Amino acid sequence: MQLGPTAPTGATAAAAAAASVALNCSSISSMSAASIYQTRISALAESITTARPLVSSRGSGNHGESGQSSFYTIDELPPALARMKHSSPPPLQSLQRTDIDLGPDRLAFYIDNVLSHDEADALASCAEAVLEHNGHSRLAPGIQTPPGMRINEAAHWYPSHALAPRFFGALFDRFRSLVPPTLDGLPLHHRLSEKIAQFKYGDGDRFNRHVDGLFPGQGANEAGDGVDEWTGVVSGMSILFYLNDGPNDGLIGGETRLWSADASKYVDVTPAKGRALFFRRGSYDAVLHAGLPVSGGVPKYMALINLAYGEQTGMSPMF
Repeated sequence: MQLGPTAPTGATAAAAAAASVALNCSSISSMSAASIYQTRISALAESITTARPLVSSRGSGNHGESGQSSFYTIDELPPALARMKHSSPPPLQSLQRTDIDLGPDRLAFYIDNVLSHDEADALASCAEAVLEHNGHSRLAPGIQTPPGMRINEAAHWYPSHALAPRFFGALFDRFRSLVPPTLDGLPLHHRLSEKIAQFKYGDGDRFNRHVDGLFPGQGANEAGDGVDEWTGVVSGMSILFYLNDGPNDGLIGGETRLWSADASKYVDVTPAKGRALFFRRGSYDAVLHAGLPVSGGVPKYMALINLAYGEQTGMSPMF
């Protein structure tokens, strides 16, 4: 039997009033954090004037719907990303790989401070710029997900052919020495795959259990009107970049849950601004994972880039 509350009197009433005030203050603080963070990212996004559709493709939405979508390109990156090659990277001794114990047959680890806070905000603003162009679309181009698996907004884009080597080269140099030199007999490719799949999670958004598939290495073509596939190069690991968090931006929730091979054990990785989470994809030992729900007004921004393996033997149009 569930009993209703009794009317508060004396000290009880005072305690109830204090709790109500505290709750209201907490709600106001949460709303303030959401407003401050989103205003900052939106302002940065407004300065990105070169985001444009690169090529159209069929895409899938949150609830089984499909439709025409687009991969985007950005011809001029925000200053914090454009100057990565010339800025001092984090000292190598400060970047440490932390392995995640999912059992002997599952590979996952994270590296903190791969991105500075300014770089993380800049990358989040790239997603916001694309979302402003595509109407905050929940269709993700070039992929198919079952109904209800992916519940978030999608912004998938490529830096221009001219900018990609500088941006990805500077980024890769920060953690190249900390990743496996070979996977399944394939050598680590000298370039990161150049698609940046970004997702924005609002209140209640999530990405339910799944494994990431196998994709070829790829990048925007030189003409700036399509995507090239790198023959002989495949995605060996997913890299999830966390672009905001709780302590700095007021994010609540949004942990990434990783499961063991038999799904009897899991580890939750908390978003930390600038952190990069690595795990196997597109293979028999791909890591089952999920993006847990976000709560409140501060959205979660993340970016997925593929760590590539293999030796390139050619190139052909992909889209």
